[in-house]
Formats: sequence, structure tokens, C-alpha cells
Amino acid sequence: MAMLLGIPNSSYISLTNIAGYGYTFDKTFDKKDIRTKGGKLFTYITPASTFRRFEIPTTFVTSSDVSIVSSWFSTGTDLRFIEDDTFANSYFDVRIVGTTEPYNRFIQPYFRQLYAGTITLETIWH
Repeated sequence: MAMLLGIPNSSYISLTNIAGYGYTFDKTFDKKDIRTKGGKLFTYITPASTFRRFEIPTTFVTSSDVSIVSSWFSTGTDLRFIEDDTFANSYFDVRIVGTTEPYNRFIQPYFRQLYAGTITLETIWH
């Protein structure tokens, strides 16, 4: 099983050996629960606004992978995230989100060689 992130039909980086504990995934709904004065409950869900979010803490990331991920982040590149490559058709179209670059720490004593950080992905709709 390998966890991959990359551009479809081009290049992927493997997150398998660098992903750490604390990997989280959730699904966010645009859901509104409204209760009337009489006590009746109404629930409204907008299907088109539902998205998934993945937060992947990583360590011991090489400087070449950091450069690739930083490039994808700064250009807003549409990517493919494969959680488990044993299911080839099971993937998510994602983009790296956030306001700061994913890699912002060096691993001691590997200054400018190995990095740590968190990649935050959100699904996109085409």
C-alpha cells in the first residue's frame, strides 16, 4: 500500500514513508439545522458544497520533495491524492490549501536536507 500525491499522468511523490501519526480526514457538509418556535426541526443540506479535508503530518521529507510540494502549493495546482494505490480507481482530486507553505521546519541535524511539516488537502469539484 502506498499513499501518493501528484499530477495525473505525470509525476507523483510517495507519502508512505514520510507520513506520520496524526493523519486526519473528515468530510464537511454545508448543513443547516433550523428549529421553529413550535419545536419542529428542519435540516437543509447543500450537496454541491460538501468537501473532504486531509491533514497529513510528514517528517524526514527530502529537499527535492519539498520543492515539488511548494511549487504545487504556490501555483494552486490541481492534484490527485491516492490513499491506497491497491485500489487504482480510488482517488481524490485535491489542492493544497492554507496560507503558509506546508514545510516550515528542518529536522535536526539535517539542516536544509530533511524537513517536517503538514500538508493540508481539500477536494475540488470540476
